Amino acid sequence: MFRPKFKYTNDMVNDLMKIERYRSSLEYLYLPTRARQELNYNAKMKKTHFSTSIEGNVLSYEQVERVITEKNKETKINAEREVLNYWDALSYLETEQKKQIEISVDFIKRLHGEITKKAGKPKKSNFREEMPPGVLFAVYDNNTKMPEYIPPEWSDIEELMQDLLEWYKEESGLPLPVKVAIFHYQFVTIHPFIDGNGRTARALATYILMQNDYDFKACNSMEEYYATDLDGYYNNLQQGLPPLYYEGRNDPPHLEIWIEFFVHIMALNAEKIFELAVEATPKEKGNALIASLNNRDKKMLRYVLENQIGLIKTKDLADVFMVTPRAITKWCKEWCERGLLIPNLKNVRVTSYSLSEKYRNLDLNELGFIKE
Repeated sequence: MFRPKFKYTNDMVNDLMKIERYRSSLEYLYLPTRARQELNYNAKMKKTHFSTSIEGNVLSYEQVERVITEKNKETKINAEREVLNYWDALSYLETEQKKQIEISVDFIKRLHGEITKKAGKPKKSNFREEMPPGVLFAVYDNNTKMPEYIPPEWSDIEELMQDLLEWYKEESGLPLPVKVAIFHYQFVTIHPFIDGNGRTARALATYILMQNDYDFKACNSMEEYYATDLDGYYNNLQQGLPPLYYEGRNDPPHLEIWIEFFVHIMALNAEKIFELAVEATPKEKGNALIASLNNRDKKMLRYVLENQIGLIKTKDLADVFMVTPRAITKWCKEWCERGLLIPNLKNVRVTSYSLSEKYRNLDLNELGFIKE
């Protein structure tokens, strides 16, 4: 059974917290349909361009976009066919996600078939088979032409893939970004196919993020970060280990180097997506009610509206803001003066507060992102 090893580092934990913060913040942003479609389209185009360029595809972003939009599949050179295939593979993942299809060996072979198809309908791929006598299957360095990585024997692939999938299905205690990083690493380590392993690994990572609502409203595109730091991408995957699989990778090494790299890129990507989403979010359009609110006001309103609180207690607000009851009492007085709250009296003593009528039906999306 596959049993990955790693230790949490401070950088890893900080980036995991950033991912969660941006993921949560995105949920509060209202994106009009057209703006969201544009962000999704751009992310899919970037995934297609950068994931294929990592493997040596020479087409520019503009050329890739032209190939996709024209979709004249009859007269394509290999570079064009490659990007069309990857675009189609991402569309395939979108379809399978809607049907809630789980990852399996059959699913992986079908996905790889989409990525590497020649023409016509894709065929389900097969794993690597035995090489001819005297021929070494390896990943070669483009410059030195020396073996950079020698994967496991073809006869071990089925068992290794089953072990990876069993671990993936049974492991439920890890943060999702860490789990995806480990899956990505082990898949390219097994290297189950003759070619297309890198593209398939990145597509599978995309699918796992989609399945678990970590694709940031379908705007995720980590591939562009890999493509701008290819040495970092490959070196962190290699982790300084010997080229031969059976000399240190068959007994899984500690994976902090790769996981830290993967999670950091995911955090950077999440931040960028959030910034793009904020830019695409409709501004307040002269809504004086919202425009007059500061972050403290919005935080109080979000807490009350999200939890559907009728009677607002100062003790509860003190816990939310992590301040003293005296400070909350002062703030509540200000909120009453400004018309956000109404005091509830008992024997001339304020016992609780309620939202004023004009704020009770406020749409949470209108509050936007609250910067801490």
